Amino acid sequence: MLNFGRDVQGFNAFAPEFADVKYSATLASAGHDEFTVPSNFQNWIVAFSFQPGSSVWVALNGVAAAPAGATFAATTSEYLPGARKVKAGDIIDVLNNGVGSAGVGVMLYAIS
Repeated sequence: MLNFGRDVQGFNAFAPEFADVKYSATLASAGHDEFTVPSNFQNWIVAFSFQPGSSVWVALNGVAAAPAGATFAATTSEYLPGARKVKAGDIIDVLNNGVGSAGVGVMLYAIS
């Protein structure tokens, strides 16, 4: 028997329901696109899914950028992020830094 943990409301914490708000794009090599977090709720959880083998960078309220050198430098972008908390009106920019196209999925869960 498999017994997953539950959150404070008693719901399975490892298997969220399908999101009501979803976006997807196939970004060409060096391509990027952005979307705005909906404003019908103040706070959201955004979860990303990436095509296997993708090299995708994501920025919040800025332009996503890939690393430019072989040494560590400050950045505003994240490589293949998982789930993050965002706010209504935030702009999320996604960059494909790979040599081929990359499929990207975005699921948004409202926090009430």
